[in-house]
Amino acid sequence: DVETLNPTDVETLNPTAVPTPAPSLDLEPTPSPTTMEPTLVPTDSPTFPCNLTPDERATQIRELLSTISDPDLFDDPSSPQAQALEWITNEDTIEPIMCPNQSGEGCTLNGAVNPIVQRYVLAVFYYGTEGESWTNCSEEGVCDRVVTPFGVSNDRVGDTSTENWLSPMNECEWGGIACYGADTPNLNLCIDQLDFEDDGLGGELISELSVLDTLRFLILEQGTISGPIPTEFGDLNRLLILDMDFNQITGVIPDEIYGLNSLQQLDLNDNEITGSISSNIGDLQFLTFFQVDHNQLSDTIPSEMGDLSNLRIAFLSDNDLTGEMPSEVCALRNNTSPPGVLGVLVTDCSGSPPEVDCACCSSCA
Repeated sequence: DVETLNPTDVETLNPTAVPTPAPSLDLEPTPSPTTMEPTLVPTDSPTFPCNLTPDERATQIRELLSTISDPDLFDDPSSPQAQALEWITNEDTIEPIMCPNQSGEGCTLNGAVNPIVQRYVLAVFYYGTEGESWTNCSEEGVCDRVVTPFGVSNDRVGDTSTENWLSPMNECEWGGIACYGADTPNLNLCIDQLDFEDDGLGGELISELSVLDTLRFLILEQGTISGPIPTEFGDLNRLLILDMDFNQITGVIPDEIYGLNSLQQLDLNDNEITGSISSNIGDLQFLTFFQVDHNQLSDTIPSEMGDLSNLRIAFLSDNDLTGEMPSEVCALRNNTSPPGVLGVLVTDCSGSPPEVDCACCSSCA
């Protein structure tokens, strides 16, 4: 018989587990996290033109130009002075930029002034004479105005240039301007001549022009310029020619004009000038040409005109002058003995009776 085994009598053997070796990992220890400061590239401080911030530059320009114009005018945005200040501070694109604290290229009068001054004054002139309405050489449009040649002996800059006004180049290159050249080093790039004729200039004359006391020729003919002649024009002590005929200038001829000892030509005909011819006219010892016809001058002709030994031409007609031509003036005529140099003398000596009794006039109006 087969012996039947009880399952419980069978020894249950636990399988012998093959030991599993521990994994051998060759691991480097993980370092503790390190917080790194970012590496910063050093940054230079911002640089500005003129070594001034824009606000500093604007403030210094205003301070500088407050010595030229009434600073209250800068607060009126419609004034020529405020418009010129805004332009030269924020709109002028000339390079290098104009600096109030440095003397750059331009009229410096050998270091005595900042070249911003001349450029600003001409900008005031532009806005004051309604430059945007000029028919020639305004900021936009055609420009073919060159100055009248006078055969001066010195070199000149800009006498044949026709660049538009407010263009980004030296103002000597703008049409209607000529400046002294390098052969007059103390005056190099300073204005010598301002010259327009029938170019649509209007508005009024600006007193700031007197700052440009290097001017020898101031010619502003055939426009609609109105208002008075500024008394400050008496500071233009180099002036040889003052010619502003065929405009609408009013008021009197300032006494200061008769103090321009170098003046050779005073041409103010066809305006609306009133008052009288001052007895101080005799101080203009170099005057050769005196034309004030077609105005509203009154009173008598001063005998001091007879002191003008260089006077060659005098037009006094179409005014309200009265009386008799002084004998001292008649003595200047070139038909006297000894002959003088006064070849043309015209006044209102026609009619019966004449407004001016003039037996020595070359012709009567």
